[in-house]
Amino acid sequence: MQKRFDTNTSKPPAGVLDRGLLLLHLFTLERNRMYLRELSELSSLDKATTLRALRSLVEWGFLERSADGSYSPGAMNLRLAAIFKETSNLVTRAERPLNAISERVDKSVSLFVLAGDQRVCLGRSRKQSNHTSYVELGTSVPLSHGGSAAKILQAYTGEQTEEAAAIRACGYAVSRGERLRHFASVSLPLFEVDGNFLGAIVIAGLSAEITDQDLTDMAVIARQELSRLGFAAPPED
Repeated sequence: MQKRFDTNTSKPPAGVLDRGLLLLHLFTLERNRMYLRELSELSSLDKATTLRALRSLVEWGFLERSADGSYSPGAMNLRLAAIFKETSNLVTRAERPLNAISERVDKSVSLFVLAGDQRVCLGRSRKQSNHTSYVELGTSVPLSHGGSAAKILQAYTGEQTEEAAAIRACGYAVSRGERLRHFASVSLPLFEVDGNFLGAIVIAGLSAEITDQDLTDMAVIARQELSRLGFAAPPED
């Protein structure tokens, strides 16, 4: 099970490696450059401990230190990302269903997986129209920010709340203007045929162009394509 760290309630890890990984985990697209003080506060590590870990991460290329003293992700992360993309069986296999679903529904389709308390875009369809919510590969969004993908990931990996039970019974989740004001989306859980949960398939578009029935119909189409191309999804109601 992947670790999750809540900057408000979680205690900092004791292990040296865990401390370094925690500091890397704190960086996001919105929070892509931080100073020692910020990293110390967010991680709940004292400044001396934080500084030692940061020095090691800089030496190994996982972080860069700018002249103004701020830290940002280093080139080593890009190297690992390239290796991951080439070696990940899921990334390779997901390309066909993402594009097949996108062609049928004429919307952008993405794959999000869980990474701690974030959801990370692992794949996307080729179709990316100018007015569509464009998602970069590697984009991470806190689960707390909501959206249909977050609902799916939490329903199948988190606490079994009433909302989670309802989503599991339905087999998909919808969102309209929840995270992005003018967009609507429907998400489905992605499973291996053996039942292993992999992530969330997300179909998104302009809310003004998508009715509630459209979202339901797109969920049905996505199920069909996932099944046809070797994946599994919950059975239709």
